[in-house]
Amino acid sequence: MSLDLERERIVQALCSHYAQDHLTTGELERRFELVYAAQDRQALVTVLEGLPAISRNAALAPNAPAPMPTYDAPARSSGLRDSEKRYVAFFAEVKKEGAWRAPSFARVRAVLGTVVLDLREADIPPEGMDIDAEAILGEVKVILPLGIGADVDCTAMLAEVVDKAQAGAAGLPMVRVRGGATLGTISVVTKLPKKDRLEEWRLQLRSWFGGPSDPPRLR
Repeated sequence: MSLDLERERIVQALCSHYAQDHLTTGELERRFELVYAAQDRQALVTVLEGLPAISRNAALAPNAPAPMPTYDAPARSSGLRDSEKRYVAFFAEVKKEGAWRAPSFARVRAVLGTVVLDLREADIPPEGMDIDAEAILGEVKVILPLGIGADVDCTAMLAEVVDKAQAGAAGLPMVRVRGGATLGTISVVTKLPKKDRLEEWRLQLRSWFGGPSDPPRLR
């Protein structure tokens, strides 16, 4: 097993432990940092030290959606399909955050402006989400919750593309970002949900990983 695959396995295990109330939020965040700092498999294995065993069913995430289809960028057109949304900032700032239903495909344009898509509380489609991003003298920023991975493939011309997304857990939705930046920035980052969302997020993880249904308690 490659180091990247082993890293993904450890990420999934940590999400399962958090869903089953084996980890506090602070401890989860600390162990995630160790995962991405690890340079070999032995260092990765030690991340799980001190944690109880988890059931095989939970580890395999039986309630998770089926694997995502291969990305195929839709043809550009002047109209939008029902499953598409458009977010455009021209000399302005557009933010989508809080609890919202993410589309399966989003066209994002930032021209001398900023577009922020915060997916930490969003209802992401089981098949994942495709984002066609373009930043011209502007910024496009995508914020992901822990457990949701990203596939970033963007070009930069006198610009910057920043991919700080952490590996996602197997079977969970994937966010695919395609596009380009010209004298601008496209960034994809992973952050913990806001404090008032942590309990709801833990319950969501439980549904994905098959944990107990009783309300969790933070220690």
